Amino acid sequence: MKVRALILAAALAFTASFATMASAQSASRQVLGPIWIPVTNSPQALQSLQVHAPAAGNLIITVTGTVNYEHTAGTAGNWCLQLSYVAANVGGCVPDAGSDSAIRDYIAAAVATTTPGFGTSTPYSIVRSYPATAGDNYTFYLNGYQSGLNNTWLFQPSITAVFVQDTLQP
Repeated sequence: MKVRALILAAALAFTASFATMASAQSASRQVLGPIWIPVTNSPQALQSLQVHAPAAGNLIITVTGTVNYEHTAGTAGNWCLQLSYVAANVGGCVPDAGSDSAIRDYIAAAVATTTPGFGTSTPYSIVRSYPATAGDNYTFYLNGYQSGLNNTWLFQPSITAVFVQDTLQP
């Protein structure tokens, strides 16, 4: 009988720890795909995520995937991706301007031609924290463009938002 009481007590304590853990982890939301998204030579919104802040805190936005592109030797090319509140905003893509929410790559003209239909791939990741006001709605865009490349796509893109209530104290 004591063993059953001990098992029941352990099960209740274990279950209660899930409730405590769940309340400590505020919220998350993710948008996946589509699996392939074409990137054109004009700035465009490639993917978006809408979230609602349930309280004051921070939204941690993570964007991941792979850029696949085809390149022809003799032609320089580049691509850039930027996380922004504004659709098609790629202002952080300006070389040497610096941005904590943009990534870019330059492919020199001397780089060999890629195999048509296969190309080459580069994984990407952008992680940024934004302050959130209780009750406000936010839309985040993964914007991008390419130039000088034959074809460019995002493969298996994902945007994830994690809401963290309150902030760390100094």
